[in-house]
Amino acid sequence: MNNCAVLATKASQQSNQSGVALTSTLLELLTIAQSKVEVDRKAAQACLSRATALLEASLERNVGPKAESTFRGGLPRWQAKRLTTFIEENLEQPIRSPDLIAITGLSTGHFFRTFKETFGQAPFAYIAKLRIERAQQMMLTTNHSLSQIALDCGMCDQSHLTRLFRQFVGMTPGEWRRVYACESFESTSVATDVA
Repeated sequence: MNNCAVLATKASQQSNQSGVALTSTLLELLTIAQSKVEVDRKAAQACLSRATALLEASLERNVGPKAESTFRGGLPRWQAKRLTTFIEENLEQPIRSPDLIAITGLSTGHFFRTFKETFGQAPFAYIAKLRIERAQQMMLTTNHSLSQIALDCGMCDQSHLTRLFRQFVGMTPGEWRRVYACESFESTSVATDVA
């Protein structure tokens, strides 16, 4: 723990120097925290807290007080980005609550509250919306059957797709595809004729 205090003092003294020194100090703090996490959790937590405080102080100096690093009452931007990346990369398979909670390291109740505050809806409504958007994109860009699109978007079957699609879009996937695939085809052929 003494190492953390020394490094934190060193970093605050170097605060007017280049970002390289700050980065080096933060790397040292994080390395110490990583080595102590199994042996001395309090020391590791202290190093992480100091690293966080240094980053916040640096951000305030460079950007101004209370920069928008978090959504008001929600997740920090880095956690929100990590969640959206995970969700988008795994839409074709089941996404479970424990997987999402593990990404943030928050308690279950806090995770669901902050997720809703950040994204405006509960996690599984958000995931369903993204799946429907992907299905719409696939309906416009491929000739895959609706049952194949449903599976590619992480849904159980075509009826699951139809239920969710009607809930979010207000019509069945088949109706939507007929309307929008025709419009997409017409605008493509008009653009080709003009060129």
